[in-house]
Amino acid sequence: MKVIISTLNSKYIHSSLALRYLQAYGRTKDEAYEIVEYTINMPILDILNNVTTLDADVIGFACYIWNIDMTLHLCSMIKAVRPSTKIILGGPEVSYTARELLEDHPCIDYIVQGEAEEAFTSFVKAIRTGHSPVDPVIPGILGREQGNIQGSEEAVEVKDLSTIPFPYTEEDMLTLGNKIVYYESSRGCPFSCQYCLSGNRNTVRFFPQERVIEELAWFVEHNVKQVKFVDRTFNCAPHHHIPLMEWMRDHGGQTNFHLEMESILMTEKEVDILSSTRHGQIQIEVGVQSTHDKTLEAIHRRNDWGRIQSVIPPIIKAGRTHVHMDLIVGLPYESKSIFEKSFNDLFSLQPHALQIGFLKLLKGSGVRSMAEYEYIANPKAPYEVLQTHVLPYDDVRMLKHFEDVFERFYNSERYRTVFGYISESLIQEGSAFAYFEDMTKLWLEKGNQDRKLNDADQIAFLYEFFTLKEDQVACDLLRYDVLTSFNGKIRDERFGLSKDRKQEMQDAEIFWREESLVRQYIPNYSFVEWRRIRQDYHTIEVCGEALLYLGINNFDDSMTDTVILSNTYVIIIDVKGETKPFIRPQQCVDTNLNYPEHIASSTIREEV
Repeated sequence: MKVIISTLNSKYIHSSLALRYLQAYGRTKDEAYEIVEYTINMPILDILNNVTTLDADVIGFACYIWNIDMTLHLCSMIKAVRPSTKIILGGPEVSYTARELLEDHPCIDYIVQGEAEEAFTSFVKAIRTGHSPVDPVIPGILGREQGNIQGSEEAVEVKDLSTIPFPYTEEDMLTLGNKIVYYESSRGCPFSCQYCLSGNRNTVRFFPQERVIEELAWFVEHNVKQVKFVDRTFNCAPHHHIPLMEWMRDHGGQTNFHLEMESILMTEKEVDILSSTRHGQIQIEVGVQSTHDKTLEAIHRRNDWGRIQSVIPPIIKAGRTHVHMDLIVGLPYESKSIFEKSFNDLFSLQPHALQIGFLKLLKGSGVRSMAEYEYIANPKAPYEVLQTHVLPYDDVRMLKHFEDVFERFYNSERYRTVFGYISESLIQEGSAFAYFEDMTKLWLEKGNQDRKLNDADQIAFLYEFFTLKEDQVACDLLRYDVLTSFNGKIRDERFGLSKDRKQEMQDAEIFWREESLVRQYIPNYSFVEWRRIRQDYHTIEVCGEALLYLGINNFDDSMTDTVILSNTYVIIIDVKGETKPFIRPQQCVDTNLNYPEHIASSTIREEV
């Protein structure tokens, strides 16, 4: 009997941990399953063609909000052309409405509810030996036999996680080299947030700690780029997570570890580890969701803004750990003005990324049954909220565009210098939300929401916005960010970076040829060829305030701040970041210096 387990991932870079757990557990019971993964971006007829050539007796699909509709469509076609194939679904999207799905979709034969390792293996063994998987009942399995829906209607859990083997193999490392590798050290959640499914039972189970460390070492030995923990609250038990974090810090090699952490459980110990680890070793995601007390009470979530303010800034300031924070639009009692306050609160901490999500009325979640908040949501997955009792649809629509603009510019991290400068004044004097709302309005006025813009187009928009704000410093810093973030490869007159660099190079030729002078700014420099200089070093003119913000100080010590701020300066930027930017020495453009005049013309024309 041939058993195929599959899923439709949301992107090519994703992989399914659930399928690999099923396969690994099945091996312990002498059951073999073949994994076949697709993506929702593939043509559905191509998927049908591929999966039917496998001639499976049983096909199982893992179902989530991003793939449920396409999966059901695929299953209906599989059943139409391969009616004898048994189709079973599993995953969070089918675990809480199994009977309803079986009633509405006759192409589905069975559904496994909850954690599937034990239940699915028992199901396959029953089918293989000619027995019914629903009579006698297998916990977690509901199915259709002789036209009747029968079996178990409970979502099951695996009590002893040590019975589940490590899900990855040497063969996996050959195919997952450029993909995110998902992993977990625990299951469940100690909290009961009403928008989430993870805390439905308020229980947490752990994989053996010693085993987890051995498996993390295996990832490091195999040069895995990123291990993304799917633990819902990684730091819920100090006896478990502290040794793991210390191991990552001390033995993690070049692997990046992504952890979802709860701020109210963070102590000085976690802060110390995250502040002392190698840069890029660990990144954390902190779901705050809202800072409005009434909202938090309604969704059964505990936040402590004072603790958040005490534990998060030191981690960000240390500059070792990437900090990603989350907010949710559409929660109870959170109008646009209250969401603005939540946004400004989190923005004041200056996280590296501030993600704005939109509430989804997940099947099995508490908010799905909260009629008092007058939710209107998309009836199709992912069941995203369109309107609430305090947030009309027009505000939701505007916030959708706001999120898009904010994600493109602030969260891209390509423009950290300019937004670092802007953020200082917004935090002290204004509303960050209002600032980005103004940016969003200009974006919409130009119809950019309906256009496909490349990087240069988006930079030109940002430059225009700063210009309209009459912010010359922001314009200068944006050009600096563009050169350093894109390695000097994006230049456009629309944002003051001409593609024709001959005059720029002519003006600087004397400087670049004077090796002893250049070494004062670039140690170990030696003149090799113009092409390399042209690629690695770019020149822009900036105002005095931008100069000071960049920390450039190679000017005359006798100059006062007032004088510095009143002038503009030509600075040289190393786009590779190996040398700090510096003011190009004035004497290098003095036409009275005794250098042959023809040098700045013939050489440039020949080599640049």
